[in-house]
Amino acid sequence: MPQHHVKKGNEKDDRADRVKKISAKGQGVLSKITDDLKALNSSILIISQKMKYLIRNEKILGRNLLVLNKKIKKLQDGSSQGGADLSTIQPVLDEINIKLSSNAEAIARLESQVNNLKENYARKEDVSEIKYVIDSINPLEFVSVNDINQLIDEKISKAKKTSR
Repeated sequence: MPQHHVKKGNEKDDRADRVKKISAKGQGVLSKITDDLKALNSSILIISQKMKYLIRNEKILGRNLLVLNKKIKKLQDGSSQGGADLSTIQPVLDEINIKLSSNAEAIARLESQVNNLKENYARKEDVSEIKYVIDSINPLEFVSVNDINQLIDEKISKAKKTSR
């Protein structure tokens, strides 16, 4: 009879060890998800900062373009009166237009990346809600089918032994 109690104690210890292992795996998965969310959040913040810089630069270039357009009009008015030649300013204007269009393209790419991140990845609130549900249900406390079958087999074998 004492051997039976030792076996029962070992089974409980084994089951507790299995539950601890499963719990550790679950916590590991949640920590990985948290780390991934932090990394994604950092990436989004960096992209957002880059977008702000591009927008700021685009505004600066736009202002410069307006100033240059005013200067061109003055030069055109002056050239008709015998002033400076417009051909010297044209390369500068072309360069500004190229930079402006490249900034616009970069902003469009960044916006599409941010939209992609928003569509394809869960927000922090969504993940915290899922975590709350998992913590409430606590699936690590459920018994597996193999554990139930093993317990039934043990009970049947004990009943057969005691009925003999």
